[in-house]
Amino acid sequence: MVWVPSGKFKKGDNVYPEESPIYTTSVSGFWMDETETTNDEFAKFVFETGYKTEAETNQDPDLDGGIDNKIYSPGAVVFQKPTNLNTKDSPLEWWRYVPGANWRHPEGPSSSIERRGSYPVVGVTFKDASMYAKWKGHSLPTEVEWEWAARGGSEESPNQNLLVKEANTWQGEFPFHDEGQDGFSGISPVGCFAKNGFGLYDMIGNVWEYTADPWKVSQTWDKTKYHTIKGGSYLCSQNYCKRYRAAAKQPQEDHLATGHIGFRTIIRSSFDTFKKNTKENL
Repeated sequence: MVWVPSGKFKKGDNVYPEESPIYTTSVSGFWMDETETTNDEFAKFVFETGYKTEAETNQDPDLDGGIDNKIYSPGAVVFQKPTNLNTKDSPLEWWRYVPGANWRHPEGPSSSIERRGSYPVVGVTFKDASMYAKWKGHSLPTEVEWEWAARGGSEESPNQNLLVKEANTWQGEFPFHDEGQDGFSGISPVGCFAKNGFGLYDMIGNVWEYTADPWKVSQTWDKTKYHTIKGGSYLCSQNYCKRYRAAAKQPQEDHLATGHIGFRTIIRSSFDTFKKNTKENL
């Protein structure tokens, strides 16, 4: 884990309405996972606890997961490149609910995480991430904690044109062709890009990350069913989704697993206490 020191910063941005207003806030120091939680790490949790993710179990018809309510079979939402060239503004054309997709089979039942142990785990829900964090004795970060960590020490609100370049994002015309100029077309293993000012990898791009905060932007949203995700993913692009920034955020349905959302955890402990406990446990 990496120590994220306390600080004060201007939270928010003005690229998209949900990022406003920009305001000054402060954060106490905490420890954060250096990378997103990987398939290997999540597999250890599953092996030791016997836990089954929500995507591996039947969906409750009373849960509004943002998908067709006729679909209750175990599965997850998976990105698939559309063939219709007129679908640029129709997300339902490139997102599919795929029965049998889950963290073990992120693209569908015929896919596998074999030899992908160092890739971030996806196909997990907010509950799955929370249960993993609890097992570790950790927590999911709040939105403010996450954004401060992603800033890497920058106190000023970033200009909307200062998009992070050292990140796994989409180059080319989304959603039709990812040119892979950053070395990857799709999710990359953790730690392939330069770490930020706090020593954290992949805070921007690769996969979105869950936070502990319910979605609060609109009073019309049911806060018990959505949580805030941060950081953007490999699907963010200049021509469609400029959310590969620290201030960017979106709502995510709590019970809907998808192929581009993962997480990392934190420990709210002092620098000296954590170091002391770590040495005693070695």
